[in-house]
Amino acid sequence: MIKNGVPKDQIITLAYDDIANNRENPFPGQIFNKPNGKDVYAGCNIDYKGKDVTPDNFLAIIKGDATGVTGGNGKVLKSNKRSKVFINFADHGAPGLIAFPSSYLYANDFNSAITYMHTNAMYEKMIVYIEACESGSMF
Repeated sequence: MIKNGVPKDQIITLAYDDIANNRENPFPGQIFNKPNGKDVYAGCNIDYKGKDVTPDNFLAIIKGDATGVTGGNGKVLKSNKRSKVFINFADHGAPGLIAFPSSYLYANDFNSAITYMHTNAMYEKMIVYIEACESGSMF
């Protein structure tokens, strides 16, 4: 995203972050997604990691509610009616939910947050990618 002109201060990253420094990783502090590939972990700025990657934090972040987040660096969405918002989620899912490391985000809670964002003019355009089983059931 940065290579394509998105300013760092407009990117919020949540990642459990359990690969780069895992004792089973033969390349400590690095992650490669193909043989002889580039380290995809280098320069990765994670705002919320480990136990701070929760449905409650995610919902507070996308609603711009800094008082609703715990842990992390407190960064939340600061968008307006002219903003283009991109949400990318990758993890597991099942009918009506997506999985976070220790709990689930249910479709009704996610849809309530999206409705809140719309009602409060937090975007002009928004795209949501969910890479999880049964992801379509979130809408």
